[in-house]
Amino acid sequence: MYTKLYQVRRNMSVTQGELAELSRVSQSQISKIEQGLTKTPSHDKLIRIAEALGITIADFMDEQVQTGQTPFKAFNQVGSAVFIPFYQEKQVMNQNFAHGDGFVVRSQQGAPTQIKKPSFLEYSAEAYAATNYGQAMEPRYKQGDTLFVDPTLDPIIGDDVVLLFEYADKLIGIFREVTELADDYVMVRTPTMNNPIKFHRADLHNIHVVVGSQRNRM
Repeated sequence: MYTKLYQVRRNMSVTQGELAELSRVSQSQISKIEQGLTKTPSHDKLIRIAEALGITIADFMDEQVQTGQTPFKAFNQVGSAVFIPFYQEKQVMNQNFAHGDGFVVRSQQGAPTQIKKPSFLEYSAEAYAATNYGQAMEPRYKQGDTLFVDPTLDPIIGDDVVLLFEYADKLIGIFREVTELADDYVMVRTPTMNNPIKFHRADLHNIHVVVGSQRNRM
């Protein structure tokens, strides 16, 4: 996270409003970054904030980010091939987790397996892959398909995304399509859903953008 931004900004006598104007990042987004509500802000936003303050991103990066303690991180390289986390453990919908079948991310423990990073994700140091479970995203994605995700991108309307929820000691991700975005909520749907569902951002750990898929047979 980047909660050190608050202290750095205060030490420089810069208000959130002034930083928002200088960086072209909304004040609400800056506030969420400082509070740790936005765990993986886009690299573009971080660069604009750093340039506005005349510092580097590392100057307001929390220690756990600097040491790479994040589950979303390319973690192995063999020759020229880079491998990324591949989350395949299934979380079944139940009375305590009613959002649908999803995949499990075990915080601080990395992924149980890995997959070769596709060429279209070469630019991202935090890309990961996950298995699509359930039938919610059919016919776009079948059960068992591998979806590739870039946490550094900001979602836009029409994007397929991962909605991440904190559940017990884990993060659970489900795939949905964005139909509306606001500072405090997001509206999502499945390909066959007529009425989108609203999720308040405060109830979400994060939202990550799906950038590709691979059809698999189960």
